[in-house]
Amino acid sequence: MNPMQDYEERVYAGVLGKVAGVYAGRPIEGATSAALLARLGEIGHYVHEEVGKPLVVADDDISGTLTFIRALEDSGLYADTPPDFYGKTWLNYLIPGRTVLWWGNFGHSTEHTAYLRLATGHPSPESGSMALNGRAVAEQIGGQIFIDAFGMVAPGDPELAARLARHAAGVSHDGESVHAAVVVASMVAAAFVESDMERLLDVGVAQIPADSLIARLHRDVRAWCRELKDWRKVMTRIQDHYGYRDHGGGCHILPNHALMVMAWSLAGADFFQAQRIVNTAGWDTDCNAGNVGAVMGVQLGLAGINARYDYQTPFADRILCPSAEGTSSTTDCLREALRVARIGRRVMCWPALPEPKTGAFFHFSLPGARHGFMAEEERFSQRGNIRIGHMATDGGGLLCRFQIGVERSGRFSTPLLARAGNPGSYDFQGSPLLYPGQTIRVRGTCRLATAPVRLRCFARGFRGAEKNWHGLYPSQEFIADRIQAGPNLELITGAAFVLDFRLPDNDGLPLVDLGLELSADAMVEGEILIDRIEVGGSPSFSVHPQPNLTNFPGWISSCDCVSGRYLDQTDRFGLVKNQGPGLAVTGNRLWKDYRWSASVCPHMAEAWGVVVRYQGLERYLAVLGDGRNLRLVRRWYGSQTELASVPFAWELDQPHEVAVECVGTCIRVAIEGRECLRAEEHELLEGGAGLITVTGHTRFSAVRVARPDERPN
Repeated sequence: MNPMQDYEERVYAGVLGKVAGVYAGRPIEGATSAALLARLGEIGHYVHEEVGKPLVVADDDISGTLTFIRALEDSGLYADTPPDFYGKTWLNYLIPGRTVLWWGNFGHSTEHTAYLRLATGHPSPESGSMALNGRAVAEQIGGQIFIDAFGMVAPGDPELAARLARHAAGVSHDGESVHAAVVVASMVAAAFVESDMERLLDVGVAQIPADSLIARLHRDVRAWCRELKDWRKVMTRIQDHYGYRDHGGGCHILPNHALMVMAWSLAGADFFQAQRIVNTAGWDTDCNAGNVGAVMGVQLGLAGINARYDYQTPFADRILCPSAEGTSSTTDCLREALRVARIGRRVMCWPALPEPKTGAFFHFSLPGARHGFMAEEERFSQRGNIRIGHMATDGGGLLCRFQIGVERSGRFSTPLLARAGNPGSYDFQGSPLLYPGQTIRVRGTCRLATAPVRLRCFARGFRGAEKNWHGLYPSQEFIADRIQAGPNLELITGAAFVLDFRLPDNDGLPLVDLGLELSADAMVEGEILIDRIEVGGSPSFSVHPQPNLTNFPGWISSCDCVSGRYLDQTDRFGLVKNQGPGLAVTGNRLWKDYRWSASVCPHMAEAWGVVVRYQGLERYLAVLGDGRNLRLVRRWYGSQTELASVPFAWELDQPHEVAVECVGTCIRVAIEGRECLRAEEHELLEGGAGLITVTGHTRFSAVRVARPDERPN
């Protein structure tokens, strides 16, 4: 098959449809249709404000979809990725109780059960098998809710999508749940080349056994839709034949898949109507609406998603995707869609496309794309000053219309890190998208200004509250309101502009927003077009994590405890892991060449040290001391390879400065400024950095990241 001309745009529409569906359904998840109709009527819009919940949330439907597709890329084998590697991907990106999944415990949560099977040596697909976990656990809904991206990487090839879906869903599920996943992935793949919903449903069900319950369900529900033509009447039939009464567990696949078939059958090519039906029908609304939205996003494209209701503007593409690796912790639909499409091109053996706008970080290159940028209107004086839109011509751009004046500035921004916690949703743990020391270059045009106007960049960061008596910051007392801005640039109507900004240090706490501010000395109206925003340079800042027992902002931790002052009453903070390696990491896959250093003081542990080129819990380099030797090792999916070692007597409660310099394939390690280890590493060439303690308690201080040629003052 030849490359599709609109492949990237269709993937973007699929991701956008998935996310919009999840956001529409998430605030009402678990409600019955009767309760929803009584309180809200038919749900044809986002209802988060009406029920008092946030719109943009971390949710397993989104996080799982965008995390588990990494298996194809991480294996390096793409379509030929072996079945057991899909399970290894779970072990790399999941922190028990903290990231991606609903951690509902063994035998209760299907995914948690499968994770525990993987962690105790059962490879996938054995980990999700009915033989191991029983029918009730194996046939819950999770097989299909993470599966959409496996169809997006197989455009026009539903058979390939079905094969990938069986491997991906089989990590945690079996039986009818896997059949449902195969149907969804196949429909997504077919939607790239087929727009008729009835034929899409035929293609999906053709990939599973005709005598399966899912296939029978399809025949029944589609017949009821043709006969009754009213979703309420069809819903009654579904409740009688495929309802929760007859299918046990927390969230069985059959009732919810039936609602999706109903929505697809009755809505046809109407995205809005499908969302209204599947959300008002109730039950697992975020899962169901997300799958329905993914298929129809690819089927109808961007214009079809927003034909009757603007699903895109209210969240401006924003996604929270917490996993054990922070590259996509805070991200957006366009960035994630292009990543999925890059994987898809490798799966399909298509040539790679050049990066949009010569690799710009924010490029706004597809219709409606905002990369998370929204007007800030928290204060009364800001409301209505800025209106954000998109310009689809000339490669795309972010269009900002403004009406500002004295004491009426206008700001628009995009998140670099979600605020700590997520009321009403899954908890969020992640690392920032960008860091102090990196440089920002904004390229755009002042299209109109009725009077002189100024533009500047700003970054907003956390500030810490006052420490309590034992050196900890009280829980949830990190406030994101510290703003540091660059110089003003005077804009000229009709002229292009370039605005540079170096991301500022924030006393060791992370930056949470990147934005632009317009100001003037008199009332002025106009508009500017942001063509692209480029990011360059390496991170460079001192890290003072300022942890407390429940909140470690900007870091991802697999430790059992993160503490402040201890017996030594110094400014060191501690990491504790009761068994095995415990890591606390920051940074992301954008980090390539850098120098990472820390003062490491083992208190009571089997081993201790620092981590670089971190790509997940099963992919990183570590410098480890154990009291006798200092070793540079590579962690790679359960195995640990020693790259270099040297005898080194290191007593407990004795601090040493450890510095690791990563430049290309060369890794150099120094203790107290003296090089002692060097090795070549060709697999791990990028990734964040962090700290590690193995079965025990280790204290750290003076943590810093810098350019390789930069040394501490």
